Amino acid sequence: MRRARLSVSLRSAVLAAAALVASESLVLAQAEPPSGGQGQGQGGGGRGTGGGDRANGGGGRGNGGGRGGFGGGMGRGMMGGMGGMGRGMQDVREALEADFQRRDIPLFVRQLNLTEDQSTVLETIFVDYEGQYQPEVESITSSMAEIGRSMGQVFMAPERQQAMRDTWESIQKELQDAEAANGPMDEETRRTFFRERMQKAAQKFAAEAQTSGLDAEIKAAMGQMLEKMEAFISRKEVLRQGFVDGMKAVLDDDQLSQWPAFDRFLVREKTLPRGRVSGENVNLFFVVDELRLPPDQFAKIEPLFNDYEGRLHTALTARNDYLAQSMPQLFKSVQSGDVDGAGRIFRRQAELRSSVRDVNEEFRTAMVGALGEGEWAQQLDKAILTSGWDRIYRQTSTDRLFEEALKIEGLDATVVSAIAELYGSYRQEITPFNARLKDIARTSEPDQIVRDGERFVAAMSQGISGMVGNMANGFPGGNQAEDPMRRTMDERNTIGETYEERLKALLTPEQWEALPKGRGRGGDRGNAGGGFGGPGGMDRMLERLPEEQRKQFMDRVDTNKNGTIDEDERQGVRDYMREQFQNMRGGNAGGGGNAGGGGRRGGGNDA
Repeated sequence: MRRARLSVSLRSAVLAAAALVASESLVLAQAEPPSGGQGQGQGGGGRGTGGGDRANGGGGRGNGGGRGGFGGGMGRGMMGGMGGMGRGMQDVREALEADFQRRDIPLFVRQLNLTEDQSTVLETIFVDYEGQYQPEVESITSSMAEIGRSMGQVFMAPERQQAMRDTWESIQKELQDAEAANGPMDEETRRTFFRERMQKAAQKFAAEAQTSGLDAEIKAAMGQMLEKMEAFISRKEVLRQGFVDGMKAVLDDDQLSQWPAFDRFLVREKTLPRGRVSGENVNLFFVVDELRLPPDQFAKIEPLFNDYEGRLHTALTARNDYLAQSMPQLFKSVQSGDVDGAGRIFRRQAELRSSVRDVNEEFRTAMVGALGEGEWAQQLDKAILTSGWDRIYRQTSTDRLFEEALKIEGLDATVVSAIAELYGSYRQEITPFNARLKDIARTSEPDQIVRDGERFVAAMSQGISGMVGNMANGFPGGNQAEDPMRRTMDERNTIGETYEERLKALLTPEQWEALPKGRGRGGDRGNAGGGFGGPGGMDRMLERLPEEQRKQFMDRVDTNKNGTIDEDERQGVRDYMREQFQNMRGGNAGGGGNAGGGGRRGGGNDA
């Protein structure tokens, strides 16, 4: 619960200004849109200090209108405009997390073979660490919450909300009048229409804020927050080192000799989930353990583990050290408006993140190769790719449709065979698209880190004008780069729709209607260009989200866990969106943020 409040406080403090534009979507969340036409977490897992343990525990983190109508555009605008802000703040949220938590105590006891007396001392050291850390984090969280409430009261005052509703109604009427006079607009024209008007509204508000002195007030508040964060990070490092020194002081020589291996385990366990690029947060120890290879197959890859452990630790340590060292520099860049300097920092961060990913990729290839050409090699490759590149390799709605079709009772054997053969053809046809998407992601995701970081620094340093401009630019047609994976994703989706139609031809109307609704079904075909007015639009919106945000969203609203948003789950989507905007307004909410604790064997692996 404390972590949930912490996450809400940060959103309140830093993103309250962004609610100027985002609150327009609050109107959509509170009522049906007008008819128009709407951190994967990665389990920690890993080997123990002795080198032979394949499954030691790991805490880990679980890290509108149709036809392009304004509802869909607004939703995409919110996601696009806040993407850079959200990822920029994600590092800050992680920085506020304690280096050691109570659930780590069993790891120390088991991995270092602590005696009963040593375990008692560990408890004492931890209580002392916690007693010093909690007041520090509560103090800065309280300060940020207070700043957030103050900002929220200004931005979300009744008169400001009414002005935003008036803006919404004015844009809607202008659109209706334009289409009544000249006929329906195509999608690109609508994108331009809404972008221009939202940017104009943002500029108007920014000018009013500067004249009234509100902009200077917000900049001062941001400066206070950044100064507090910088001081907190320095203090956090002192507390971490004090804990480690106290722990080492009670170890005997044999236990001290195990410390380097245990430290590698801790670094992997606690920081590997904090990936930002695909493949960065894969724990190959965990994936191999989950696969349960037969002993003869495991023996083929076991010689690779020591090298992998050392190489991964080196890459992780380099990444983690630079992230910690560069955060104060980024704070200074925000205060001085040094976007170029911040860009260099974000580029180096992206390079170091890519280095971690590349280690995982290198050993994925080596391990799969060591298993040869058999079924276990294919299973391991699939498991690693799904774990690290989930956006690409996760089950598609077409996959789910075929799997459900094969479960239909009473199907003729020839129909079952035809469905299975058709499904195999679908998987074979999308395989090269997945490989292409993976190649695109390797280069585009690090570049996106830099672009998002620069936008974040520019927006924060420019006060209100930067914040609202950042949101306005998130709208379709705004000044943001198009997702380079989008076209290939759409091509893959089109292939899926084609195969769904072929599947439909093999089934009776009753059998087809009994299958779960998904992309291209339930009357939403032809809405691919829309927002999230139908299931297809929702699927496309979800594909645009960073994986961690997508997982948090799906965990909350996908109640039947079928991987898509069905009609009966759409009210849950509206409830979730309403809660998120209430969070930004400084309201009370529960359940946000990252899930803590571990799952089976402490891994916390997510499906």
